[in-house]
Amino acid sequence: MFPPFKPSKPQKPSHPSPSKASNSSPSSSGQLAEQAAKVHLESQGLQWVNSNYRCKMGEIDLIMLDGNTLVFVEVRLRKRNHFATALESITPRKQQKIIKAAHRFLSQHPHFQHHNCRFDVIGMDYTSNKPCNIEWITSAFDAY
Repeated sequence: MFPPFKPSKPQKPSHPSPSKASNSSPSSSGQLAEQAAKVHLESQGLQWVNSNYRCKMGEIDLIMLDGNTLVFVEVRLRKRNHFATALESITPRKQQKIIKAAHRFLSQHPHFQHHNCRFDVIGMDYTSNKPCNIEWITSAFDAY
């Protein structure tokens, strides 16, 4: 059973740089990107709830609270030389997987069921020579 929500302790706004992980494995650079996204969102006043939530329907990188709104966050890290940016790489199929995983999370954690919900995207594009840009899109897609 998921314990009642307790606000996370304030952390120093140190932003890990995913660009330093460009020679690392995709999972370690992805983890650095998710940590950088978490720190960025906390510096904007959001509170951490869960990371890397997985179920058979899909996965959610970060779950945060923004006031009374539960925010499901997809973090994308892409090299600039790819055909699509980090944000453009989230297909309608991927959106549906995130939405289904969010429904599952809410069914497993009923104390969040009366919160408003939102789906945000943190996009990070980088090159090996430059630090990444963090682009935060609130309400990036709707659950329909």
